[in-house]
Amino acid sequence: MTMKKIVFYLLALVLTVSCNELTEFYTSEYKYSYTRPIGLMMSKAFDTLNLSGKGIKIGVIDAGFGKFKTNEFTKNLNIVAYRDFVDEDTTNFFSSRENDHGTIVTKSIGGKNSQNQVYGLAFGSKYYLAKTDIYDKEPIEDEKRLIKAIDWLISQDVKLINISLGYTTFDDDDSYSNKDLNGKTALSSKHIDSILNANKDIIIVVSAGNEGNKKWKHITFPSDVKDVITVGSTDFDGIKRFKSSGTGVDYVNYIKPEIATYPIPIGNSNTTPVITGLIACILEKQNLNRDLIKEIVIESSSNYNSPNKEIGYGVPKTSLILAKIKKYR
Repeated sequence: MTMKKIVFYLLALVLTVSCNELTEFYTSEYKYSYTRPIGLMMSKAFDTLNLSGKGIKIGVIDAGFGKFKTNEFTKNLNIVAYRDFVDEDTTNFFSSRENDHGTIVTKSIGGKNSQNQVYGLAFGSKYYLAKTDIYDKEPIEDEKRLIKAIDWLISQDVKLINISLGYTTFDDDDSYSNKDLNGKTALSSKHIDSILNANKDIIIVVSAGNEGNKKWKHITFPSDVKDVITVGSTDFDGIKRFKSSGTGVDYVNYIKPEIATYPIPIGNSNTTPVITGLIACILEKQNLNRDLIKEIVIESSSNYNSPNKEIGYGVPKTSLILAKIKKYR
């Protein structure tokens, strides 16, 4: 390797480390060190309330919860119940051999370590975990298991559910297309739509998917359901859409995604849980139904006056959220 190449290599290494340090935690005058996705939303007033989603039941439907019990950010979370819908084997549910996508997601809902570094705001919540997806395959059974998991969570009286999963076409079924993103076509979308129509207290937060720079382009099922809260990803500054984040479609009369924030790690799987954690804290502060929660979060977001199909209404701001909550006391 030439000296010139060595210099460029070392410079790239320094820049990489600097960027990691810059983006990993959003350190300010707050009580905690927050990740940037939370930092984009945070305010002194919200930080001083010491909200943690205490007592709120949160359901997490995902592809695996490996290393959950050893991860410094998730090992102390209050796990009330868990179920494996893939093979009904709970013996190895938290094993290091299991996929850890769900662990990473839950970390962004309520992850906090002993150094008060916070990945997710709801570190005082009660967690119900459901494994439904085969991580390296995409059979249509994944979607059917998702439906079963939602029903199980509701039977456990869980009112706040995070779904950092999304479907387009399957390995064994290609009947869906991006012309069906109307909230009423896909099996999972129809099921969730009927549940939310019948239950105004159930809040389901869903990833907008990572198809934005692929052929599919748009959001994924079941994030197309009108009454779910669909979460996308922004650039570092929280202004523009991150390139892989799924966009809304032109043939429905509502905005998708509704809100967004910066992803750490990259991907909408990790912005969705940040918003779920925020909602748990709002519910701890004030017990409100889904419509009011959506209204408060949307009206408190950075792009509220000019929503679009890229980042929706933008990044929620906790200072505005607190101001709006006051009128419901």
